[in-house]
Amino acid sequence: MNLYYAEGDQQVGPIGKSELQSLIRSKKLNAKTLVWQPGMENWEELGVVIRSLKGKMNDADSAVVPAKQDRCSECGLTFNEDDMIRFQEAWVCAGCKPLFVQKIKEGVSIAGAMDYAGFWIRFGAIAIDGFILWIINLVFFIPLGILAPTSGDNPAAFLSFMPILILVQYAIPAAYDTWFIGKYGATPGKMACKLKVVVEDGGRVTYLRALGRHFGKWLSSMILAIGFIMAAFDDQKRTLHDRICETRVVRK
Repeated sequence: MNLYYAEGDQQVGPIGKSELQSLIRSKKLNAKTLVWQPGMENWEELGVVIRSLKGKMNDADSAVVPAKQDRCSECGLTFNEDDMIRFQEAWVCAGCKPLFVQKIKEGVSIAGAMDYAGFWIRFGAIAIDGFILWIINLVFFIPLGILAPTSGDNPAAFLSFMPILILVQYAIPAAYDTWFIGKYGATPGKMACKLKVVVEDGGRVTYLRALGRHFGKWLSSMILAIGFIMAAFDDQKRTLHDRICETRVVRK
């Protein structure tokens, strides 16, 4: 790639692909920078040229099985995964590799990388949520217990009241999980432990997925809690319900 770019009234170049990546990382070049290379009639914006090159590459590869590509978490350009390195969820191109490795050594937070929460910190969050739900249940069930008819006085009325008690018993934790995770990405217990529930790419969890994840916990519990114990052995610390709903629990 023999590329020239405009710097004020000056023409700078030619530069290669690795130099282009370095200039983009240092913010010396951006999508609006005017560039030119042999074969082009006029100067074009860098963003337009990159999109054009990607389009030509896609057309050339349409007759063959395309190589799997990903975006570099450092420079933002797309490369074949065979030419990149992977660190947790982050992909890094060869040109950015030295800087990326240095960041890891210095303990700098890496874009795209997730710090998965381990088994015991998640257990602590569940314990806190369990205590909060116990308090909420007391607030609801004590008045209901007072108002509920007794089986001795009116068995029919007592039996008709039971479905209400059962519905409330299951609705409270479902609403608790769905609302807090859908709105904040974490229940109060997870907030206290500085944890957050995210999807595979680090994005937020929708209310519908949060509801599904809550019912997924039932399955994790029904098999002797093995669904929860899985987090201790999974490389991404996922429970069974995390796998079902494609979620991750990470440290903030």
